[in-house]
Amino acid sequence: MLRGPGLLLQPASRGGEARTAALRRPHRDRLGWRCGMKSIGTAATTATQAATDAAAASAPIDERFRHLVELSSDYYWEQDAQHRFVLVVQRDGFDAENARRYLGKAIWELEGAPLHGTWDQHRALRDERQPFRDFVVHRADGVGGMRFVSISGNPVFDAAGAFAGYRGIARDVTQRERHQRLLELDRTVTRLLADTTHSADALRAAIRAICESEGWEAGQYWGLDAANDVMRFHVGWNVADERIERVVERAKSLVIGRGVGLVGAVWQTGEPLWIPDLTREARLFRKDIVEQTGWKNALLVPVVAKDQMIGVLDFNARCIPEPDEYLLHVIGVLGTQIGNFHQRAVALERLTESEERYASTVELAAIGIGHVGGDGRFIHVNRRLCDMLGYSREELLERTVRDISHPEDVDVTRPLAAKLRSGQIDHFKVEKRYLRKDGTTIWVRITVAEKRGPNGEPLYDISVVEDISDRKLAEARVEYLATHDEMTGLPNRTMFGQLVGRAIESAHRYGRSFAVLFIDLDRFKIINDSLGHEAGDALLKEMASRFRQCLRGSDVVARLGGDEFVVLVDEVGEASQAAAVARHILSAALKPVPIKGQECRVTASVGIALCPQDAEDVQSLMKNADMAMYLAKEEGKNNFQFYSKEIRALSVERMTLESNLSKALERRELSLHYQAKVSIRTGEIKGVEALLRWWNRDLGAVSPAKFVPLAEDTGLIVPIGKWVLQTACAQAVAWQRAGLAPVCMAVNISPRQFADPDLLDDIASVLKATGMDPRLLELEITESMVMHNVEQAVRKLNAIKELGVRLAIDDFGTGYSSLAQLKRFPIDTLKVDRSFIREIPNNDEDKAITEAIIAMGRTLGVTVVAEGVETAEQQAFLSSHACDEMQGYYFSRPSHPEQFADLLRLHTPSPRE
Repeated sequence: MLRGPGLLLQPASRGGEARTAALRRPHRDRLGWRCGMKSIGTAATTATQAATDAAAASAPIDERFRHLVELSSDYYWEQDAQHRFVLVVQRDGFDAENARRYLGKAIWELEGAPLHGTWDQHRALRDERQPFRDFVVHRADGVGGMRFVSISGNPVFDAAGAFAGYRGIARDVTQRERHQRLLELDRTVTRLLADTTHSADALRAAIRAICESEGWEAGQYWGLDAANDVMRFHVGWNVADERIERVVERAKSLVIGRGVGLVGAVWQTGEPLWIPDLTREARLFRKDIVEQTGWKNALLVPVVAKDQMIGVLDFNARCIPEPDEYLLHVIGVLGTQIGNFHQRAVALERLTESEERYASTVELAAIGIGHVGGDGRFIHVNRRLCDMLGYSREELLERTVRDISHPEDVDVTRPLAAKLRSGQIDHFKVEKRYLRKDGTTIWVRITVAEKRGPNGEPLYDISVVEDISDRKLAEARVEYLATHDEMTGLPNRTMFGQLVGRAIESAHRYGRSFAVLFIDLDRFKIINDSLGHEAGDALLKEMASRFRQCLRGSDVVARLGGDEFVVLVDEVGEASQAAAVARHILSAALKPVPIKGQECRVTASVGIALCPQDAEDVQSLMKNADMAMYLAKEEGKNNFQFYSKEIRALSVERMTLESNLSKALERRELSLHYQAKVSIRTGEIKGVEALLRWWNRDLGAVSPAKFVPLAEDTGLIVPIGKWVLQTACAQAVAWQRAGLAPVCMAVNISPRQFADPDLLDDIASVLKATGMDPRLLELEITESMVMHNVEQAVRKLNAIKELGVRLAIDDFGTGYSSLAQLKRFPIDTLKVDRSFIREIPNNDEDKAITEAIIAMGRTLGVTVVAEGVETAEQQAFLSSHACDEMQGYYFSRPSHPEQFADLLRLHTPSPRE
């Protein structure tokens, strides 16, 4: 038998005419390990082989034997009858020391446990003097590894046939056993990865198999967190050892960067790393690990999948021999196998998770989802669709889409479905009605797409169903509100304009006339501000109901907003017909409305415009009726007025006034004049009233009777009133600082000001800013302002009194107050309205009313002031009935601050007196 580099030439067996010399080449498995020989035969002639045999026979037997042993990879041995070694022939790698260790001893006294079977079985075989083959034993090699030896032997008998012992050969099969072990490890890892469904369990089992096969005490898989560019502990296995378990437990929380520690080094280089002595390793991430575990060796292998590193395998032990290239190759193959598995497993888990998430999402979705077969029958439905339609899942799967569709909507989807089948569209959306199990109807919006198979064949339709019933109701509500007033249910401005437009067309077509009435409620704002918006809303609803009852079936009343209403009176032959409707409306508005235990009273001002006489378009008709309504207000309210050219002129004047008044403060066009209040008994000035005046460069001096009501209507009275209060208080303080005697300054408060929630703050801030003594400030309110909501008025008046300010009721006698009600108000002064003073002493009724008011004031203990005193007779009457003070032209006209200062010096005692 001849050897060459990777080749073995061995003579063929004898016995044939022609024999074959086999040229044999080693054959390796997929791990790279030699697992057999491939033979290439060559024919040899009988003559050639005979010559070879003859030459061999001529050599001495001992010489031939010696050469045979030297060339063999085995070594020869002999045993005596007691199975003790008596001869061991040396060979390369088996020195004299090893040979002497065997002599005189049985094999079971020298080697470790057999790899297969037991020593007892081996001894029994020998005791029967039977030949044995390939009995493998193993022992430690002294460097942390194991050596495996295969022994074969035949019994030897002497000439008498007595058993003389054994002779045989032994071979070191460490590489062969290692090969078998690694093949088994490969099969085991492959099986584990194939049989285990959960990736973490499979990886842990594979790592355990590698550790137990190669003697590692712990193995860990560090996976790549690509999103954060770090390595994290993924899974591991270790022997039962508390110290190791503590180390592994801490490793689970570690995050390792590229190039950090041993794991990071392998990550960075992509190459396996063998550490023979961890105690001397500078790259060790945590050196306390070695102290706690006693580990000395480490092997780290990159885990690769599709040419991309996805992790690192890290093995550790106390004493492991240095791995050769073959072991590194095998572990690398296993690492790649693990990497591919892990990547597939992660992908599968993500797919499974995605499918489960999709299934749960579909099932728990807030919208209905159904799959519909070609026959229109449901083949899958989610919970929401069942709840939406009121069916159980089983009941709905027994029905078709047609079964649950509203009869009027059965064919709504048919043309779109045909386009979907033909491929003209890939989906469609439609709104239709479904019938619930209880028979009620719901509106749904359906999105439908077609699911096709791999060959393009239609499988089923996917329908996404959204309940839009609430939206449809909301749209109907919005449509209603677009044409109706929500609070009263009357048509709104938009719808009324449409109705007037149709009436205009009809009037043109048939030569008819109709009227538009514009209605504004007088004193509504006072009630709304004093009693609150709920009371105001209740009043508006009541008025809307009353106005409806005043009309014929063909007439229409609408609410424009606020306290404004409009009426369309159809087919008016004469203006008197429109006037009759207006009278009914005025009468209906005048009746008291009980709200919150009180009787609220309002009146109405009505403007009338006729079509086609006054205008022939919607906008002009509404505008003209509005102008006529304003004239009705200026004429004392609670009346109606027809539109005329004169009214247009008045309307233009009003608009001019309003435009200029809005800028009057900014332009400093407003000023205050002051009128004295005089003691009837002594003639001394006891107080002064601030009176507002307006002079405009274009309009000249504008009467307060024109601009004050306008300011009240537009809301401009609030900022103007605050300016009046500020200016009057500042003037009073200026007079005092000039050495004049202090007198009480009276300032009027309008209804809007009184209802303003900031009134108290405004009063307090003015007093503080000007330094005005609150005892010298008197606020005048009208009787009607406090009578609409007595409780609220009392609370506000008491709050004003707490500031130290005096209170007066102006124009007393024109309202509906009684002595019992007056006693509840914290007033200091009653002012008799000028309308009762004007006819004294000629009008006995006015005299009686004035006497009663003076007596009432005396009873209440308040000061009584008579307004509008212009004659000596009026003064004498008031003096005879013990009226306290008077105000009017008889004593002084309203004057500028400088003029009034001169008056003060003449008619008040000096402050030093």
